[in-house]
Amino acid sequence: MRRRHQLLVSPSCCLSGLVLLLLALSARAQRQAHTDPSEVAALNAIFRRWGLRASAAWNISGEPCSGAATDDTDIDDDPNFNPAIKCDCSYNGSTVCHITRMKVYALDVAGQIPAELQNLTYLANLNLGQNYLTGSLPAFLGKLTRLQYLSFGVNALTGVVPRELGNLKNLISLYIDSCGLSGELPSTFSKLKGLRVLWASDNEFIRKIPDYIGSLLNLTDLRLHGNNFDGPIPASFSNLVNLANLRIGDFTGEVSSLAFVVNMTSLNTLVLRNSRISDNLASVDFSKFVGLNYLDLSFNSITGKVSPTLLNLNPLNFLFLGSNNLSGSLPDMISPSLTTIDLSYNMLSGRYPSWVNMNNLHVNLVWNNFGIDNSNNSILPSGLNCLQRDTPCLIGSPSHSSFAVDSGGKRPIRGSDNSIYEPDDASLQGASYYVTNSTRWGLSNIGKFVDSPNGSYIIDTSRRFTNTLDSELFQTARMSPSSLRYYGIGLKNGMYKVVLQFAEIFFPGDQTWKSVGKRIFNIYIQGDLKETDFDIKKQTNGKSYTVVERQYIVEVTNNFLDIHLFWAGKGTCCIPNQGFYGPLISAISVSSYGSNGEGDPGPQKNSSTNRTGLVVGVVVSVAVLGFLALAGVFVWR
Repeated sequence: MRRRHQLLVSPSCCLSGLVLLLLALSARAQRQAHTDPSEVAALNAIFRRWGLRASAAWNISGEPCSGAATDDTDIDDDPNFNPAIKCDCSYNGSTVCHITRMKVYALDVAGQIPAELQNLTYLANLNLGQNYLTGSLPAFLGKLTRLQYLSFGVNALTGVVPRELGNLKNLISLYIDSCGLSGELPSTFSKLKGLRVLWASDNEFIRKIPDYIGSLLNLTDLRLHGNNFDGPIPASFSNLVNLANLRIGDFTGEVSSLAFVVNMTSLNTLVLRNSRISDNLASVDFSKFVGLNYLDLSFNSITGKVSPTLLNLNPLNFLFLGSNNLSGSLPDMISPSLTTIDLSYNMLSGRYPSWVNMNNLHVNLVWNNFGIDNSNNSILPSGLNCLQRDTPCLIGSPSHSSFAVDSGGKRPIRGSDNSIYEPDDASLQGASYYVTNSTRWGLSNIGKFVDSPNGSYIIDTSRRFTNTLDSELFQTARMSPSSLRYYGIGLKNGMYKVVLQFAEIFFPGDQTWKSVGKRIFNIYIQGDLKETDFDIKKQTNGKSYTVVERQYIVEVTNNFLDIHLFWAGKGTCCIPNQGFYGPLISAISVSSYGSNGEGDPGPQKNSSTNRTGLVVGVVVSVAVLGFLALAGVFVWR
């Protein structure tokens, strides 16, 4: 009989094994990475001051550096991770985690930047954009020397840029646009040799653009427009040959040439609008700019001819050369890539080339010296004969002494002033104009909302407006990213009262990042500057949906009236999103004043005479949308 063998284990042996297992588990737990306690305290303090919480997806069991904070989750584009952090847990044998990224983006955080932020010394990426941060930029930010990405864009800060930011020698991208800063850009920025992106637009920076920017040779994206800089553009900018995107402008003071641009052949976007440039267009060989997609040299003093080389540059989509001193005739051929051409307000002459009426091409040629006769009348864009420099329409034979327009409106509206406001829903694009069938009035629009493929030129809302008896007039408005002109055509010569009516729609009067938005533009009538830095919201003490009215007494000569709303680059560009800047107007009325007589009654209420106008452009009509910032939930113990 086979004997059965048994393995016998004593109780003392079991106890010893259990102890060894517990010791092993304890040692393993001790080796697990934990967030640096000083950083936990700092992060808790920062979020407590800002009233923020975070989702449980990255705050696991009270450990900040866990979950999405350490895995491959992309926190940049996922609204579920905002606020959010990222950590590096490779320190001290993978036992210590340091916070390397922090995102608090578009959460309407209000208040100052907490001092505890300086304790997050391992930060490489800090994004605090689109909030309502107030106070000054603290100098201690210069201690966060590991930073490569830093954004305070779109906030309500005050004061100057601290010179200590020049200590951030690892910085690659710096966004301080539309955040309320002023003064001079500090000379210490000359040490930021690795900088590739610098956005400092839409602030109150003064004096000359620093010459040292030309020594930041790694720059690929530079935006300095919409400040109070003095010219000229530094000659050192010619060293920035790696730039792909350059947007500067809106200067005062000395003039500049185009010489600094000659070797920037890597550019795909070049905006030098309103930059006091005085030069010949031929001084730059644009045939070398093989990737150039967007060129804006408008509102300068550039002379010369428009060359076939420029108009046949194959990648070029958008060309703005308006309001210069260009002369001569236009080439017979253009590149098929061109979709928008602005050559308005120059001294061009000759015949219209056949391409001006090409499908899917938006062209503005108003206020030039083109010849109008039977030889080119067949290709003459509709209404353009009324908008040349000699304004041939109705000169010497005026037909009326008043008109009124509901900007963006779709039907006639009788106002409380008893005027009939004609609809203005003409489908204008980046280089377009319009003249009514009755030839009473017209308009011209110039500019593309940069970075906004679907920018709206007509906007509408169902909200009711205050400070008016005509709320319906203000439920539509026309907006332009550069230059918007209304013309009175065939008016009797004499004195007129011009009434312009405005109401801000987009910027709320609260402490949110959207309230930081500013719309600032200039108003000219008959070429005379009537308002500088006109701010609709400022006129209403910060209230939106409140009507502002401006009245002017002006003289009409040559039976022609010119009302010009011009964006001089100031204000904000991207609030509540890309493409909500530039002049905005809701209604216009013009009537004879003084000895001119009573004036004509204008079109009757039921008249459809002006419902269909003569249009060059493509339909754009977009409703105003609201955008809600998402907030997460967060507590550490």
